[in-house]
Amino acid sequence: MSQATRHPRYAVVVNPIKVADDFRQDVTDTFFDNGWGRPLWLETTEDDAGRAMTRQALDAGVETVVVAGGDGTVRLVADGLAGTEVKLGIIPSGTGNLLARNLDIPLDREGALHVILAKQTKQIDLIEMTVDGHEPEHFAVMAGAGVDSAIMADADPTLKAKLGPAAYFFSVGKALGRLPLNAKITVDGHRPHHRKAMVVLVGNVGQLVGGIALLPRASAHDGLLHVFVASPHRIRDWLRTASHLVTRRGHKGDTIDSFSGSKVVVEIDEADNYQLDGDVIGEFRRFEAVIKPRALTVYTP
Repeated sequence: MSQATRHPRYAVVVNPIKVADDFRQDVTDTFFDNGWGRPLWLETTEDDAGRAMTRQALDAGVETVVVAGGDGTVRLVADGLAGTEVKLGIIPSGTGNLLARNLDIPLDREGALHVILAKQTKQIDLIEMTVDGHEPEHFAVMAGAGVDSAIMADADPTLKAKLGPAAYFFSVGKALGRLPLNAKITVDGHRPHHRKAMVVLVGNVGQLVGGIALLPRASAHDGLLHVFVASPHRIRDWLRTASHLVTRRGHKGDTIDSFSGSKVVVEIDEADNYQLDGDVIGEFRRFEAVIKPRALTVYTP
């Protein structure tokens, strides 16, 4: 039996600025020593964080795409693989590594490689999002608008490189001074919810950095999307919101709404920024998010 028959052909999509100098040699040697052969090695660029590289991997007929980069690169690769039979391996190499955290994939290189080489997979859901009628794209973790996208937009890249997730706290003060969104949220076609919201999030999974379970009922394979809306306008409202996040318990007078379903439409009066898996993409007035069950096969522990 030939090596091509016995072992999967694979590609590595890597953001070169997110990994150490020895990354390519170590990863290639590890896979080769375990019978996987040499990879199709595809590096992202400043202009393309992974989209064209994923297409190139698919055109080459690989059976596995291993991604090493931040949440943005992981999202683009997952979007490109959505609905295919090509498996995704993740070597966490970014600031948040949110999908890896939610799937219990080790955050160190050696541990992540071990998970891929063990060849155990799980089919997870993705969320397909259409913004203002443009071409839809998938995300695996969370999309949102309001304070969270403002924090992402204002986070200093240099601080992110030095401090990791802690860098986001330096942009919180400015974000909290913003005006709320006049939002209409419609879940599965039911009666709309009108909120003056500081945060509107749609999630496939719920775990954030630091062990915060923003969406404690969400999992990557429950066939549902989950919506988190926070509408605090006074100091005591913000304190209740913070307490809600830390204790995972509601309180009387909460200004938090949680919904779940298969489709949500969010509409706002004035254009504002939105983020996908931690990357601010641009402005929107209306987005529609639909759950796509079991859309992606991922190597997991």
